[in-house]
Amino acid sequence: MKQLLKVLKKGVFCSLQDNGRFRFRKFGIPTAGPMDKLSFELGKKILGNDNNITALEIFYGGMTFEALSRHEYVLVGADMNAKVNKKEIETWKTFILNEGDSLKIDFSKQGSIAYLIPIGGFKEEAILNSCSTYLKANLGCTIQNGTILYGEDYPLLKNRRGLFYKFIPEFPSHNQIRVVPSYQLDYFEEEDVDRFFTEEYQFTSGDRMGYFYRGPKLNMKCKKDILSEPTMFGTIQIPPEGQPIILMADGQTVGGYPIVGKILDEDLWKVAQQRYGDRISFIRENING
Repeated sequence: MKQLLKVLKKGVFCSLQDNGRFRFRKFGIPTAGPMDKLSFELGKKILGNDNNITALEIFYGGMTFEALSRHEYVLVGADMNAKVNKKEIETWKTFILNEGDSLKIDFSKQGSIAYLIPIGGFKEEAILNSCSTYLKANLGCTIQNGTILYGEDYPLLKNRRGLFYKFIPEFPSHNQIRVVPSYQLDYFEEEDVDRFFTEEYQFTSGDRMGYFYRGPKLNMKCKKDILSEPTMFGTIQIPPEGQPIILMADGQTVGGYPIVGKILDEDLWKVAQQRYGDRISFIRENING
């Protein structure tokens, strides 16, 4: 291994993530992994890293690094106005950092998550077959000022590589998200369900465990105890106050709140990239064709 980067400023929040931690949900351990899997996978393709590599997932930005060796990277996801030695670089295209270079990742204006990926990925000790960070169980490392990020001595690419502009995902402030309805939909008042699928909700707060939204309230037809049951990334729960919570990559593996539905996997990256104040519309997906 070789030293790649030193964190000079840790920013809002970041963590190391690979494909995820599988086959441990029955023990209460979430899969974790990338919140925006589309950007993560596209970044790997740009570099030619098709295996299970580890990237640095960055929320909102505000980070500064010092390069400790010469290496090649790509920065994908939300545009965070990155600069190398105060000169702007393009996202979705490879770039080289030489020893002593400064990489500054500013704050995003659209979208909330970016992925910094070196050729070969970052190197971190695997725990339960994964390098993905899940801090609530002390799995993975905490990124602080002074943290050294490691990689391997991979050869640089012969040519600069990137993604054609028309294939770069957009991160608008309003998204339409497809939802497969739950069998528990009948627990709610019908008019509330209709509003849920026709009116907008606003993102108010959240983290890698769950995103909280505010909009038309969903009331249950009658108060009743619900047995806890398995949940997953994209499950939409309704707590007693009637406002939806979308479980994200680090969401708990079981829950006892009634469930409206499950967001299609293909739309999860759109949810992950939402910023505070962004709006969302839930579209009922007809699973019967």
